[in-house]
Amino acid sequence: MTAVNPTSEQQQILDLGLDTIRVSAGAGTGKTTTVAMLIANLVNHHGMDPENVLGITFTNKAASELADRVRSYLGPDIGPGREVEVHTYHGFAGQILSEFGLLAGLDRRPEVITPTFARQILGEAFSNSDFEHIDITWAGRIIRIKHLGDRLGDHLLEPSDLADPANAREAPWPERLEMLEILKTYQRTKRELSVVDYSDLITLSTRLVRESSEIAGTIRDRYKVVVLDEYQDTNPAQRVLLTSIFGGGFPVVAVGDIDQTIYEWRGASAENFENFTTHFSRPDASPPHTRELTGNYRSGQRILD
Repeated sequence: MTAVNPTSEQQQILDLGLDTIRVSAGAGTGKTTTVAMLIANLVNHHGMDPENVLGITFTNKAASELADRVRSYLGPDIGPGREVEVHTYHGFAGQILSEFGLLAGLDRRPEVITPTFARQILGEAFSNSDFEHIDITWAGRIIRIKHLGDRLGDHLLEPSDLADPANAREAPWPERLEMLEILKTYQRTKRELSVVDYSDLITLSTRLVRESSEIAGTIRDRYKVVVLDEYQDTNPAQRVLLTSIFGGGFPVVAVGDIDQTIYEWRGASAENFENFTTHFSRPDASPPHTRELTGNYRSGQRILD
């Protein structure tokens, strides 16, 4: 078991126990260490079973590092096979589809296609269409169309959700409407092939839990706390997925820093972290606790100065 002495700021978080908390953690303040310590503290001192803890972070590397850190903090007293469940945000959504995907018209374990395969499907849809407004000579046209589709997914929208605007003849709508038709073909082709892309993982799983309180409840009942790392990089759809399952007083801990939002270019919304206290509540329905990590332990004195 790795012995770690928490800082005074970390100890203030640990002392809150099982509760809903927003932790604002600046650069170099030990976010991963704090998340791992918090999980271990709940297991070691608050009667939590490891398998009832859900940790979610942003990348596969971060998920692996968090799982390893938690494992080292829990120590050998925890029996074999009793692990804290750690996923990426997309991995958690994918697990929901794997289990309940039949209800969304998918195979039980839908295949997640690579970005290259996604562009190939889009390219075929593009090649089989006629255009008046899209510049077919521009090499970046497929990426631009895919970008539009991803941004729709970030807000839980389908191409058909965008009705023809009143100013449909004014730029950029003539081109955009043609792009939406390509995206409709792209969506149909994915359904025919029984595949999903990364955006679909979030939109389809969110649709499932929003339409079925029974599914949301089944997932919710598996855990007693969820810890959200790098929460500032989630998009609106991911936030709705999480609130649909864990809203209404479930213990949720979100760790992040709006100054470190690096994925805004692909839909991340710093407002998710800023508005955490309105999206989630404590078990007694009061607003979440807010704590800060301000001490930088990564940078040298020159950088700090």
